[in-house]
Amino acid sequence: MRNMWLIIRREYLERVRTRSFLILTLLVPGIMTVVMMLPAKLATMSEKTQRLVVVTSTPQFGEMVRQRFLSATTDTDQDDEESPDANSAKKKPEEEYSIDVDANPTEAERAVLRDKVSSEAIDGYLWLSDDAIASGKVTWTSRNMAGFGERSHLSAILNRILQYQRLSANGLTTDKAEQLLKPVKVEAVRLEHGKESKGGGGGKFLEVVVMVMLLYMAVLLYGISVMRSVLEEKTSRILEVLLSSATSTQLMAGKLLGVGAVGLTQILVWVVIAGVFALPAMAMQPSFSELQIPIGVLLAFAIFFLLGYLLYSTMYATIGAITTTEQEGQQLQFFIVIPLVLSVFMLAPVVRSPDAPLVVWLSMVPFFAPVLMYARIVVQTPPLWQIALCLTLLVATIAGLLVLCARIYRIGILIYGKRPNLPEILKWLKYAKA
Repeated sequence: MRNMWLIIRREYLERVRTRSFLILTLLVPGIMTVVMMLPAKLATMSEKTQRLVVVTSTPQFGEMVRQRFLSATTDTDQDDEESPDANSAKKKPEEEYSIDVDANPTEAERAVLRDKVSSEAIDGYLWLSDDAIASGKVTWTSRNMAGFGERSHLSAILNRILQYQRLSANGLTTDKAEQLLKPVKVEAVRLEHGKESKGGGGGKFLEVVVMVMLLYMAVLLYGISVMRSVLEEKTSRILEVLLSSATSTQLMAGKLLGVGAVGLTQILVWVVIAGVFALPAMAMQPSFSELQIPIGVLLAFAIFFLLGYLLYSTMYATIGAITTTEQEGQQLQFFIVIPLVLSVFMLAPVVRSPDAPLVVWLSMVPFFAPVLMYARIVVQTPPLWQIALCLTLLVATIAGLLVLCARIYRIGILIYGKRPNLPEILKWLKYAKA
């Protein structure tokens, strides 16, 4: 036990004291903070009063469009709620626009307006001639391509105004028209364990993606680190010296636990830094404001990180033992990475239908469980028997792999030369058992 503790301590301190560990630990939170804050900052920097011209045959209609666009009514915002640029559309205040009405929809006037746009005298114009409205093809001309949210916002305004006009032409009062055209807002309510929580699915999906990708990267990164550590010590013949004072099983267990402790340390540092510096950035982005991570989810993350790390790093240690170069290790690790990659690709159906039969049984498979079962816990906590069965299968698989891989590791770390084939590896298992 003392020998294994010394190996754990050595593996841990050797990595934590390196410059690369310090740089990566501090750099990743900085990059994430910049990614969250930069869009909001760029949007603020690009804000300026846009000079627009509404061209229409009827000045009264043009004035209605102007007033409606500047007021940015609640009705229109609701219609744009699900569009990708909806947040930017909702943030447009009246002060951001200077809109003039032009009652001369002729080709000569259009040429003049084009020249003004090219010379930056105006930012754009909206062509609302009678023919354009009748054909349903209204033109928005500007130097920059209008975004999806902006086009949806403008289309909703024009449709609403035309609907008012048509209803008024049929004798309906303004109040009646408002009542008929009042939109219906659908509010998402999540029911779990008898408790209701409001909010859309965007924040929950983002929460799953962020946490799962962190889990995926950590398991992959530190699993590869175990493989490289075994390869380095194997090629430098340090293992021959270490085996004189510790068994191969102690060496393998010490490496797995030592490198895993490094991964947990790094993640804890990231969580602390995120809590101190990244929360203001998240508050600036509406999509991040829905992120609410309960203690139970964080506990599940820690459990599945440890079990997922042990599962995959054990196989990575085996690859390091049976190969002699990192190139050979990279070729073999493809088979280990496949379940992790497939798990990430299956996130969308898991978030959409966490209790679907296929999703439920796939999340029980040990090689998919660290990602899929954790994602199910985040989205909709599954029954306790499913979590217990998943953990039991995962622990049993890890125990079996530890025994199997320890036998390969015991002989493979002292084998040099060409990479062994499958029959030779089976012989190793027989020799190690004997």
